[in-house]
Amino acid sequence: MPQPVTPRHVVLNLVRTAKQRSVSIRQLIKVCSLFAFTPNAVRVAVARLVTDELLESDERGSYRLGQAAAATHAHVEAWRSGEARVRPWKGEWLAVALPQKPERSTRRLSLRALSRLGLREGLPQMWVRPDNLREPLDATRERLRALGLEEQAEVFCARDFGESLTQRFRTELWPKHNLLRSYESTLRDLTRSLPQLPRMPHETALVQSFLLGGGAIRVLATDPLLPEQILSAEPRAKLTATMLRYDAVGRALWRDFAAEPELVLLHGGRHVG
Repeated sequence: MPQPVTPRHVVLNLVRTAKQRSVSIRQLIKVCSLFAFTPNAVRVAVARLVTDELLESDERGSYRLGQAAAATHAHVEAWRSGEARVRPWKGEWLAVALPQKPERSTRRLSLRALSRLGLREGLPQMWVRPDNLREPLDATRERLRALGLEEQAEVFCARDFGESLTQRFRTELWPKHNLLRSYESTLRDLTRSLPQLPRMPHETALVQSFLLGGGAIRVLATDPLLPEQILSAEPRAKLTATMLRYDAVGRALWRDFAAEPELVLLHGGRHVG
């Protein structure tokens, strides 16, 4: 289900695309005006993002990503690497064993981190995914920690599960039908929008590229990256290739709108969080 666009989402995604540069409150208000958000609503959103340590303010009253948002930003941006993020699957599993009786807030962060990397609960207190990520195990472990996995959790490779359990993992843990439907509907939206953008009124094109591009990035950034033995990678690869083209067109539109050429709004209409 699409997420509502809020000042918080627009602000955070604009600042994300600025990378190491800071973004002025004037620029944030200008972009948010496209979505009929008032300057006061933008300032309230910025203040709350600073409180949540997702934004930091510099001495000029401009804003950049806070430390708490850095790991999520890097994870989201990895969508651009497409199928380079995975390798052939040899049947082993990446597993994470969670300790019992954690604090509720600690466990909530852990479950969010595990979900971001496509892990699902295969056994009580043990989350699994196919061990087909290209990055080494140590790097995956560090990424999970950075995204919020609790320190007491054990991250390891597993194999030799029973045949019936392995079959259940492969067939029941991931909503394959929903994933395919999401690829297809998102690809259809982007393909329909691409030739229309240059012919639209400029502000309409800005908003549409923001919304549709944001939806596509959310699909790709939250994808579990399942191997071919579980789900065909072709629809995902096709969506990534189309989104890269859409992103280039959208960035050109936003470059014309932005006050500074470097501050080009990524199509992040939906916060991936």
